[in-house]
Amino acid sequence: MSSTTIYTIGHGRHPFDYFLELLRKHAIAFVCDVRSHARSRWPQYNGRVLEELLLENGIGYEHLPECGGKVIAPPADLARGLDRIMELASEMRVCILCSESQPLTNHASPRANCHRVGLLSVPLNERGARIKHILPNGEAVEFDEANLLSIWR
Repeated sequence: MSSTTIYTIGHGRHPFDYFLELLRKHAIAFVCDVRSHARSRWPQYNGRVLEELLLENGIGYEHLPECGGKVIAPPADLARGLDRIMELASEMRVCILCSESQPLTNHASPRANCHRVGLLSVPLNERGARIKHILPNGEAVEFDEANLLSIWR
């Protein structure tokens, strides 16, 4: 059985052009914004602005607040959001987006640094997805999210 690959990325403080370069490097066709609120202190990452910038560059966008980490949705809503990510990922190369640029902390025993690792990756794995995390340097890494310490589980 072949699995669906889903990428993750955090926008961090990246200038938009660099962020776009990261998406293009991994041939991302669609961004699922999994922040509870599509807002940022960095204006290029506010929902409507980000959507327009991505669409101008041929990349789709959808905000899925039910997958957010600051406000954890009821289980049925979260499941619906995860199912939507899987649906999109079955049709094109998808990347889930939050604000944290590093997926793991730098502790001696790394921990989930963001909810895309600590909350979303495990149930996406259970739905048959392979998860690749795009790092700020452009590399993509995989690890066993189920065995990481996380405040979200």
